[in-house]
Amino acid sequence: MAESLKTFKKEQIEISEKRLAKADYPKELIIVAEGDSWFDYPLKKDILDYLIKKGYAIKKLAKGGDSLENMIYGSDYTIVGEDVIHAGPQSLQVTLNAVRSHHPKFVLFSGGGNDIVGNEIIGFLNHKNAMNGSLVNKPIFQEKLLRMKDALVFFIEAIHNTFAGCHIIMHGYDYAKINGKGYSFILKNLKGPWILPSMGQKAITTKTEQNEIIKYLVDEFNSMLALLDQTYPFFHHIDLRGQFPNDNEWDNEIHLKNGGYSTIADIFHAKIEEILAFNPLDAFAHEIIAM
Repeated sequence: MAESLKTFKKEQIEISEKRLAKADYPKELIIVAEGDSWFDYPLKKDILDYLIKKGYAIKKLAKGGDSLENMIYGSDYTIVGEDVIHAGPQSLQVTLNAVRSHHPKFVLFSGGGNDIVGNEIIGFLNHKNAMNGSLVNKPIFQEKLLRMKDALVFFIEAIHNTFAGCHIIMHGYDYAKINGKGYSFILKNLKGPWILPSMGQKAITTKTEQNEIIKYLVDEFNSMLALLDQTYPFFHHIDLRGQFPNDNEWDNEIHLKNGGYSTIADIFHAKIEEILAFNPLDAFAHEIIAM
């Protein structure tokens, strides 16, 4: 099974590269995609795999576990003696170069999940026994959200200034599941869990309290994206809240099973169809390069 999934993902990249290499491949089917594990789920199928399978040509730049800050501003550095040298926005430059090269009709973005419900979540929590009235340190979280918004504005405007002819589509995740499950493969836990240990450390032990916290964090993040949607006509927010309410739809605390990512790929395609006012997969069916 591991080998078949690895082969499947390799084949999706290869067919996508063939499509991108074709000079006259329809621009409406060309996508540059930057993001986290929802776009790059190691050894498991993700959203981009299903979009490529549909017929899209995707320049995939996503990296599982990536943070919003790194994707936009960069976080790599070197220390030389007593000096520290920052490498600059390397990931963003790669994304902008891909936009310059391919002139895609769409840039897809998946980011922020690791920043709000990943390992960083503990920084937004108050200890339950502190008795300060709120389990979420809202001033700290709202400041974090403001910095994330600033980063996204920087990203949106950088993409638009590089190629004004493309649309940016970004999802806002669904409510994470606090089940203590990490990312595992062949019964071996590789990463996580991310949320339940943080809740335990802060003595937040009831499911009601835990779910209320996740709802607040994800709702506030989506509200910020919705505001950007209203501000920029070329930025589009996909709201996934409530789309996957059942525990059996989730692979672990912050990742869906294959079927969920297939559903989201359909939602992205529907948004693309809405923006174009036609179905590009139907309109250019005769030009789609298959394996």
